[in-house]
Amino acid sequence: MTDLKHRLAMERRLERRQRRREEYRRGLRPIAIAAWNITKKHNVGSLVRTAHAAAVEEVVLVGEREWNVEAAKTSDLYTTVTRLSGIEAFRKHLELRRWNLVAVELDNRAVNLFNAEYPARPCFLLGAELAGIPGELLDEAELVVRIPQWGLVPSLNLAIAGSIVLYDYLGKLRGEGRLDRPDGGLVDDSPAEPEAEDDVDHKG
Repeated sequence: MTDLKHRLAMERRLERRQRRREEYRRGLRPIAIAAWNITKKHNVGSLVRTAHAAAVEEVVLVGEREWNVEAAKTSDLYTTVTRLSGIEAFRKHLELRRWNLVAVELDNRAVNLFNAEYPARPCFLLGAELAGIPGELLDEAELVVRIPQWGLVPSLNLAIAGSIVLYDYLGKLRGEGRLDRPDGGLVDDSPAEPEAEDDVDHKG
């Protein structure tokens, strides 16, 4: 392939990628999912991947810990990830973005996932793997929800728990006839085509 043909092919790839990004961004849903001081890096990457699949507006990471970008499988290229330092910064962000806090926690005040009635513009907060969500944030939440479990180990992987709650919310929206693009796809309903390997940005 000549240099000119190669350059034209690259330009077409970039134009297509930018078009698909714009279509995806136009269809973002008013949902946020937040992780509190997570210790296992791969969990956050997996959560970002789910957030991208569900067209979530942003992922909020509270705390100073790093996360595993590789686990996101390039979803981080299309998903807004907001980093915050602590409780006060998180509170201000919720207020600024008009998110309604929904804490996902095993707690006496928690509502069973199956019975949960979610507020508009939810920000689903998941706690650290060991310490959970701070009590003061549980007190301030619009809703505390727990995932019913019947096993002997009363916990789920953080990324899995986030995925379950997020899709429960989407499922309830669909049941009420309020879910846009209920069958998936981009905004213009064109068939989704996976990008070729050389079309994907890789972070070194």
